[in-house]
Amino acid sequence: MKKVLLMTTSPTKGGNGDALINAAAKVAKQAQAEVTTVHMRDLQVHFCQACYGCARTGVCVQNDDFHALLKQAHKADVIIVEAPIYYNCMAAQMMTLINRLCCTFACKTYELGVPKRVGMMLTCTGSEEAEMKHQVDLILTLPSLSRSITAYQTEVFTGCQEATTCQKTTAYLERAERLTRWTLEEE
Repeated sequence: MKKVLLMTTSPTKGGNGDALINAAAKVAKQAQAEVTTVHMRDLQVHFCQACYGCARTGVCVQNDDFHALLKQAHKADVIIVEAPIYYNCMAAQMMTLINRLCCTFACKTYELGVPKRVGMMLTCTGSEEAEMKHQVDLILTLPSLSRSITAYQTEVFTGCQEATTCQKTTAYLERAERLTRWTLEEE
């Protein structure tokens, strides 16, 4: 049974991010996967302090929910993340999460766990799809992360002027479902 970690970094409860993650959860559960859903808005994850305390042990010195989240990521076979785009870049919640991954490269002996497939879903109003995919490429191809990823795909959902755009757009929900099916495929 595959373990799937679904995560939304959207601060909006019941909004576009939740709609896409719910569509992904439906497909994963139909495939008999073990599904864990995380809403960053419900966690206490502090900004990286750039202290490099993690360089010695691989463990961040901050006492917050990041440690449990990282353990869940290590146990997962598949990770699907939703992130809203604000002002042409990923929102602060997603960037905080990415910055906290400092421990994966600062500690030379850090164990990343089993390589996995990653699906990224970005919601935005007017950002260019190619530019948003390029931003994801720049992050997920970093050596510290790419060695723990077997493959990844990014879907960009544009025109999300309202918090309910994705809920009301069948084509968007179908794209989220398709991305989820891809992440569950055997290599």
